[in-house]
Amino acid sequence: MKIDLISKEKIRADNYISLFIVISYILFFMFFHLEAFLTLAVYPFVALAIDGILKIITGVKRKRKHIQGFINQILLGIIFIIISLLWLNFILLGSYLPLQVIISLAAFPIMIAGFAGIVKGSIIESYSIKYRIMNIFVGLTTLIICLLAFSYTINNFFFNVVLLSLTLLFNILSRAALYLSEYGLSILHIANFKLFFYIISDYLVYIDRNGNIVLSKFE
Repeated sequence: MKIDLISKEKIRADNYISLFIVISYILFFMFFHLEAFLTLAVYPFVALAIDGILKIITGVKRKRKHIQGFINQILLGIIFIIISLLWLNFILLGSYLPLQVIISLAAFPIMIAGFAGIVKGSIIESYSIKYRIMNIFVGLTTLIICLLAFSYTINNFFFNVVLLSLTLLFNILSRAALYLSEYGLSILHIANFKLFFYIISDYLVYIDRNGNIVLSKFE
Protein backbone atom coordinates (compact mmCIF):
# COMPACT_ATOMS: atom_id res chain seq x y z
CA MET A 1 0.00 0.00 0.00
CA LYS A 2 1.23 3.51 -0.80
CA ILE A 3 -0.24 6.61 0.83
CA ASP A 4 -1.39 9.03 -1.85
CA LEU A 5 1.08 11.89 -1.54
CA ILE A 6 0.01 13.55 -4.79
CA SER A 7 -3.66 14.07 -4.09
CA LYS A 8 -5.80 16.78 -5.66
CA GLU A 9 -6.07 18.49 -2.29
CA LYS A 10 -2.29 18.62 -1.89
CA ILE A 11 -1.82 19.92 -5.43
CA ARG A 12 -4.44 22.61 -4.81
CA ALA A 13 -2.77 23.59 -1.54
CA ASP A 14 0.63 23.82 -3.24
CA ASN A 15 -0.88 25.99 -5.99
CA TYR A 16 -2.30 28.42 -3.41
CA ILE A 17 1.04 28.55 -1.60
CA SER A 18 2.93 29.15 -4.86
CA LEU A 19 0.56 31.98 -5.77
CA PHE A 20 1.01 33.49 -2.32
CA ILE A 21 4.81 33.34 -2.69
CA VAL A 22 4.68 35.21 -6.01
CA ILE A 23 2.27 37.90 -4.78
CA SER A 24 4.01 38.37 -1.43
CA TYR A 25 7.43 38.67 -3.10
CA ILE A 26 6.09 41.36 -5.45
CA LEU A 27 4.79 43.27 -2.43
CA PHE A 28 8.04 42.59 -0.59
CA PHE A 29 9.97 44.10 -3.50
CA MET A 30 7.68 47.16 -3.62
CA PHE A 31 8.13 48.01 0.06
CA PHE A 32 11.55 46.51 0.87
CA HIS A 33 13.85 47.02 -2.12
CA LEU A 34 17.14 46.20 -0.38
CA GLU A 35 15.75 43.13 1.36
CA ALA A 36 14.22 41.84 -1.88
CA PHE A 37 17.56 42.05 -3.69
CA LEU A 38 19.38 40.45 -0.76
CA THR A 39 17.09 37.42 -0.91
CA LEU A 40 18.92 36.42 -4.09
CA ALA A 41 22.18 36.25 -2.15
CA VAL A 42 20.86 34.94 1.17
CA TYR A 43 18.07 32.42 0.58
CA PRO A 44 20.00 30.10 -1.78
CA PHE A 45 22.70 29.65 0.86
CA VAL A 46 20.12 29.08 3.59
CA ALA A 47 18.70 26.37 1.35
CA LEU A 48 22.22 24.99 0.87
CA ALA A 49 22.68 24.79 4.66
CA ILE A 50 19.36 22.95 5.02
CA ASP A 51 20.41 20.58 2.24
CA GLY A 52 23.64 19.97 4.14
CA ILE A 53 21.69 19.03 7.26
CA LEU A 54 19.49 16.64 5.26
CA LYS A 55 22.59 15.04 3.71
CA ILE A 56 24.01 14.43 7.17
CA ILE A 57 20.72 12.82 8.24
CA THR A 58 20.76 10.66 5.09
CA GLY A 59 24.36 9.69 5.77
CA VAL A 60 23.58 8.65 9.32
CA LYS A 61 20.83 6.40 8.00
CA ARG A 62 23.34 4.70 5.68
CA LYS A 63 25.93 4.22 8.40
CA ARG A 64 25.46 0.52 9.00
CA LYS A 65 24.95 -0.70 5.43
CA HIS A 66 27.00 1.66 3.26
CA ILE A 67 30.04 3.06 5.06
CA GLN A 68 31.33 4.87 1.94
CA GLY A 69 27.96 6.51 1.34
CA PHE A 70 27.85 7.45 5.03
CA ILE A 71 31.21 9.21 4.85
CA ASN A 72 30.44 10.97 1.56
CA GLN A 73 27.07 12.28 2.72
CA ILE A 74 28.41 13.45 6.08
CA LEU A 75 31.40 15.26 4.56
CA LEU A 76 29.31 16.84 1.80
CA GLY A 77 26.74 17.99 4.34
CA ILE A 78 29.43 19.55 6.55
CA ILE A 79 30.99 21.32 3.54
CA PHE A 80 27.59 22.73 2.50
CA ILE A 81 26.93 24.02 6.01
CA ILE A 82 30.38 25.63 6.39
CA ILE A 83 30.18 27.37 3.00
CA SER A 84 26.69 28.64 3.78
CA LEU A 85 27.62 29.96 7.22
CA LEU A 86 30.72 31.74 5.92
CA TRP A 87 28.76 33.40 3.11
CA LEU A 88 25.83 34.39 5.33
CA ASN A 89 28.19 35.80 7.94
CA PHE A 90 29.90 37.88 5.22
CA ILE A 91 26.61 39.17 3.75
CA LEU A 92 24.60 39.77 6.90
CA LEU A 93 27.25 40.75 9.43
CA GLY A 94 30.35 41.64 7.44
CA SER A 95 28.53 44.22 5.32
CA TYR A 96 27.08 46.03 8.36
CA LEU A 97 23.48 45.86 7.22
CA PRO A 98 20.84 47.57 9.35
CA LEU A 99 19.52 45.09 11.90
CA GLN A 100 15.95 45.59 10.72
CA VAL A 101 16.97 44.39 7.25
CA ILE A 102 18.11 41.09 8.77
CA ILE A 103 14.82 40.79 10.67
CA SER A 104 12.82 41.39 7.48
CA LEU A 105 14.87 38.79 5.61
CA ALA A 106 14.14 36.26 8.35
CA ALA A 107 10.45 37.15 8.66
CA PHE A 108 9.61 36.74 4.97
CA PRO A 109 10.12 32.93 4.63
CA ILE A 110 8.63 32.37 8.08
CA MET A 111 5.53 34.24 6.94
CA ILE A 112 5.26 31.92 3.94
CA ALA A 113 5.60 28.91 6.27
CA GLY A 114 2.75 30.29 8.37
CA PHE A 115 0.52 30.75 5.34
CA ALA A 116 1.36 27.20 4.21
CA GLY A 117 0.20 25.89 7.57
CA ILE A 118 -3.12 27.69 7.20
CA VAL A 119 -3.68 26.35 3.68
CA LYS A 120 -2.67 22.76 4.45
CA GLY A 121 -4.71 22.73 7.63
CA SER A 122 -7.76 24.13 5.83
CA ILE A 123 -7.71 22.05 2.64
CA ILE A 124 -6.07 18.64 3.15
CA GLU A 125 -8.54 16.31 4.84
CA SER A 126 -6.21 13.30 5.02
CA TYR A 127 -4.49 14.86 8.03
CA SER A 128 -5.81 14.63 11.57
CA ILE A 129 -8.43 17.31 12.31
CA LYS A 130 -6.72 18.11 15.61
CA TYR A 131 -3.44 18.95 13.92
CA ARG A 132 -5.18 20.73 11.05
CA ILE A 133 -6.72 23.14 13.56
CA MET A 134 -3.39 23.53 15.34
CA ASN A 135 -1.63 24.43 12.08
CA ILE A 136 -4.28 27.00 11.20
CA PHE A 137 -3.85 28.62 14.62
CA VAL A 138 -0.03 28.55 14.43
CA GLY A 139 -0.19 29.90 10.88
CA LEU A 140 -2.41 32.85 11.81
CA THR A 141 -0.19 33.67 14.80
CA THR A 142 2.85 33.47 12.53
CA LEU A 143 1.38 35.94 10.03
CA ILE A 144 0.64 38.42 12.82
CA ILE A 145 4.15 38.15 14.30
CA CYS A 146 5.80 38.53 10.87
CA LEU A 147 3.69 41.58 10.00
CA LEU A 148 4.74 43.15 13.30
CA ALA A 149 8.37 42.44 12.44
CA PHE A 150 7.96 44.06 9.01
CA SER A 151 6.30 47.14 10.49
CA TYR A 152 9.14 47.82 12.96
CA THR A 153 6.56 47.76 15.76
CA ILE A 154 9.01 45.99 18.07
CA ASN A 155 12.28 47.90 17.75
CA ASN A 156 14.46 45.38 19.57
CA PHE A 157 16.72 43.15 17.49
CA PHE A 158 17.33 40.46 20.12
CA PHE A 159 13.64 40.21 21.00
CA ASN A 160 12.71 39.91 17.33
CA VAL A 161 15.31 37.19 16.75
CA VAL A 162 14.04 35.16 19.71
CA LEU A 163 10.39 35.67 18.73
CA LEU A 164 10.95 34.68 15.09
CA SER A 165 13.08 31.69 16.12
CA LEU A 166 10.32 30.43 18.42
CA THR A 167 7.76 31.06 15.68
CA LEU A 168 9.81 29.01 13.23
CA LEU A 169 10.21 26.22 15.80
CA PHE A 170 6.45 26.06 16.41
CA ASN A 171 5.86 25.94 12.65
CA ILE A 172 8.28 23.02 12.27
CA LEU A 173 6.74 21.10 15.16
CA SER A 174 3.16 21.74 14.07
CA ARG A 175 3.92 20.78 10.48
CA ALA A 176 5.73 17.63 11.59
CA ALA A 177 2.72 16.66 13.71
CA LEU A 178 0.43 17.36 10.74
CA TYR A 179 2.39 15.26 8.24
CA LEU A 180 2.91 12.39 10.65
CA SER A 181 -0.79 12.29 11.49
CA GLU A 182 -1.46 11.03 7.95
CA TYR A 183 0.33 7.84 8.95
CA GLY A 184 -1.24 7.62 12.39
CA LEU A 185 2.08 8.50 14.04
CA SER A 186 2.75 10.78 16.99
CA ILE A 187 5.38 13.49 17.03
CA LEU A 188 6.17 12.64 20.65
CA HIS A 189 8.36 9.73 19.53
CA ILE A 190 11.80 10.76 18.28
CA ALA A 191 11.88 7.98 15.71
CA ASN A 192 8.68 9.34 14.18
CA PHE A 193 10.03 12.89 14.13
CA LYS A 194 12.97 11.67 12.04
CA LEU A 195 10.48 10.47 9.44
CA PHE A 196 9.28 14.06 9.03
CA PHE A 197 12.61 15.05 7.47
CA TYR A 198 12.28 12.29 4.91
CA ILE A 199 8.71 13.32 4.10
CA ILE A 200 9.75 16.90 3.31
CA SER A 201 12.73 15.77 1.22
CA ASP A 202 12.73 13.67 -1.93
CA TYR A 203 11.30 10.45 -0.51
CA LEU A 204 8.09 8.54 -1.07
CA VAL A 205 6.63 6.90 2.00
CA TYR A 206 5.10 3.42 1.69
CA ILE A 207 3.23 1.12 3.99
CA ASP A 208 4.09 -2.49 3.26
CA ARG A 209 1.88 -5.56 3.69
CA ASN A 210 2.94 -5.91 7.31
CA GLY A 211 1.92 -2.34 8.11
CA ASN A 212 5.51 -1.11 8.34
CA ILE A 213 6.47 2.29 6.97
CA VAL A 214 9.28 2.14 4.41
CA LEU A 215 11.01 4.84 2.40
CA SER A 216 11.53 4.97 -1.35
CA LYS A 217 14.00 7.43 -2.83
CA PHE A 218 12.88 9.55 -5.81
CA GLU A 219 15.19 8.93 -8.74
